[in-house]
Amino acid sequence: MKIADIRVREVSVPRIYDTYSADVQKLQSADERSRSRYQIIELFTEDGIVGLGEVSDIYDRMQPLSAVDLRDLLREELVGGDVAQWPLLYQRVATALPDIYHPELRGLTLFGVEIALLDLVGKRFDAPLYELLGGRCRDGVEVCWVGFLRGEISLAEELAAFEAEIAEKVAQGMRAFKLKVGEDHPRDLARIELFRQIAGPDLYLRVDASGSWQELEAIDKIGQMTQVGVNACETPVVAVSRQIANDNPEEINARADEAAQSLARVRAAATIDIIEHVADLGDTLSAALVRHRAVDVVNVIPSQGGGLMRGLRLIHTAQTAGMAALLGSTVEMGPGTAAFVHLGVAAQNVTVSSDLVAPGLLVDDVCASPFAYEGGTLRPFTGPGLGIELDEDKMEKWAL
Repeated sequence: MKIADIRVREVSVPRIYDTYSADVQKLQSADERSRSRYQIIELFTEDGIVGLGEVSDIYDRMQPLSAVDLRDLLREELVGGDVAQWPLLYQRVATALPDIYHPELRGLTLFGVEIALLDLVGKRFDAPLYELLGGRCRDGVEVCWVGFLRGEISLAEELAAFEAEIAEKVAQGMRAFKLKVGEDHPRDLARIELFRQIAGPDLYLRVDASGSWQELEAIDKIGQMTQVGVNACETPVVAVSRQIANDNPEEINARADEAAQSLARVRAAATIDIIEHVADLGDTLSAALVRHRAVDVVNVIPSQGGGLMRGLRLIHTAQTAGMAALLGSTVEMGPGTAAFVHLGVAAQNVTVSSDLVAPGLLVDDVCASPFAYEGGTLRPFTGPGLGIELDEDKMEKWAL
């Protein structure tokens, strides 16, 4: 099975409300808080089979290639290639991407290429993608609904909107939640207290500070949040700031031991689980987290890390060290979400609820059969490969 042609198209889909995380540098534009931008990759074989990929949630500051330029680059490296040798094809694209490519965009692009290739492999062998990843070990992936920050509105307005959002998701069967925090501590505590009033004492709640706090500040604020009902905290310290990890990951990779030791001290002081991202950072950070017993759970976003195979390796590394894993998210469209769900049901160590919120956060999808939550769970489509097809009417509706 050889690749005969490639198409790349861009779409942009609104979110149900403007969302953002703690953002000290104000990197997100207003438009990027209200909608998500994607490049959809299609690999066509000589016998008419199509492999779908997705470059997920692109920001302007990444300076992405145009759809035409990305198509031309992929054609140069992939057309004529044998799908049976897909890892070599993937590596050719990795080598061909310009050295000046934005680091996170590199991972997102390689993820899109990899899942398109794996979609073709699954179709070649008439097997769902989870079979290629080792086989299915659970029915579905439990989802942790993410309550984002809502921008410059009054506390009363934010709490009213937050109350409606959480009550709706609890009624829909969500059993796990994550709140973005880190910009306004009293406001964060008010949201946590309101969450417990709505959801009761038993539902799972973690907070995500996006690396907003200094170490002692993190210890103090985590302690206060624990008292009002938080079960876990993600990315607490500046040493692993998400803004640095996204745009300048080498700053963190170069001091991986220092970052891990900071997290380890926070973990030692905490009585709840500490969670950290690993996929868009180097393997040296994962090794340091293990060496220093720095976290309880790793957050793996395969799209940021270059693909499912590296994501699976990071999950296995955590499993070997006795750490649990969850799948994070860049707010993937249908193809990306499908790939994540296949990985989630095949990876034994994904035992913590995952942040696969796009089916509820985006107003629409470009796939013919969009995902739907079933009691807070996403289940994979069982057709070959990713198990999905594009809806051409929706591709046209949301085209850029």
